[in-house]
Amino acid sequence: MKMKAEKTGTKIVKDRALTERKLVAAVGVILKEDGYRGLGLNRIAKTAGVNKNLIYRYFGDVDTLVETYIREKDFWLADNKEFPEVFTPPASKDQIITSISDLLHNQLNYFYNSEEMQHIILSEISEDSQILKRLSALRETMAEPFFSLTEKYFENSALNFRALSAIMTSGIYYLVLQSKKNEAINCGINIRTEQGREMISKTIRQMIEWSFNYKEADHS
Repeated sequence: MKMKAEKTGTKIVKDRALTERKLVAAVGVILKEDGYRGLGLNRIAKTAGVNKNLIYRYFGDVDTLVETYIREKDFWLADNKEFPEVFTPPASKDQIITSISDLLHNQLNYFYNSEEMQHIILSEISEDSQILKRLSALRETMAEPFFSLTEKYFENSALNFRALSAIMTSGIYYLVLQSKKNEAINCGINIRTEQGREMISKTIRQMIEWSFNYKEADHS
């Protein structure tokens, strides 16, 4: 009887995990089809092929389910980036420059290929949503250790690396969204091509190199 009970318990756990995955996946499907506004209780349950009451049972509400999806898919949140390891000695300045450049290169390619996250970022700038506000704030919280570790490289420098980072990361979002939504070419660069994306990535690295070497150059 004990073994049977254990098997039954294991099956319940597996069934719940499977249902949770179906519901999370359904959020992604709906985002692709109709964007953030399509994420209603009935639509998610129907897409997942499960009873809508299970959303309440397993996630508490639709907002928590949607937040779960975004936390898994957002580039800056999903990988739980550990910025300190990038700066751990004996990392050289060149290694740090490469690490930051690679990070932004990966952000560009990830965001370009993630239609779901494109919908999310569009919603962040056009929707009044507590979930999206909370996740945006969480990204900021995760970025603080990164900036606290870069500050020493810009002491007594006129260059503001936080501002430069804001321009680069938001520029990536804008270029991708403009290209994807309107098939736009920006300043003669088509980032719908691999060559175009490489041009942007290469220039981002140059900007980072310039910033880290700025205080060593003669700007008088």
